[in-house]
Parts: sequence; C-alpha cells; structure tokens
Amino acid sequence: MLVPIKKLQFMCGLCLLLQIIFQMMFVPFHLLAVILSIIIIIWQKRLRILQIQYHYYVLFLYVYRLMVLLVLTYSWCQIIYLCLCLYVACVILLLSCRMFL
Repeated sequence: MLVPIKKLQFMCGLCLLLQIIFQMMFVPFHLLAVILSIIIIIWQKRLRILQIQYHYYVLFLYVYRLMVLLVLTYSWCQIIYLCLCLYVACVILLLSCRMFL
C-alpha cells in the first residue's frame, strides 16, 4: 500500500513544480497539491506515511500564497513564496522517488 501513497506524493510535488513553472497562468496547481496533501494527511495513520510534515508545509504555503495575493504586494514576499515552494516540491519529489528506485 506504500506505492499508491508515493504516487500521490509524487503528484503533489509535481503540482508544486508546475505552479512555479506556470505561475502566470490561472491553473490552480497549488490547490491541486493542497487537495492531495489533505488526502495524504487524512490517510497518514492507516498507510504509515513517512515525512508527513512536508504536507503540512504545503498547506502553510497555500495560506501564505493567498496572503501574498490578497494583502502583500511586495516582490520579496513573492520571491520567498517561490523559494519555499521550490524547496518543498523538491523534497516531496525526492522522498517519493526514493521508494521507486
């Protein structure tokens, strides 16, 4: 049962990377990553997920993104969002790919 969860984690990390790449388009890749993270967090007890804290970071980043879009207009806030999003996406992708190899 570990492989389907790793696929969900891989899809979550991929959605975060797509959010960075296609940032100017109005496709909600980060929202898709949040939905996948919520599913993974709900199933954490039953499926023994490793490194669950990164999915909480995805939720935090989404709230931060909404705050940046609605309240903060500084460019450095957007750079912080992009850097954190890239870091979390890479870590989730590396954790999910480790089980495939």
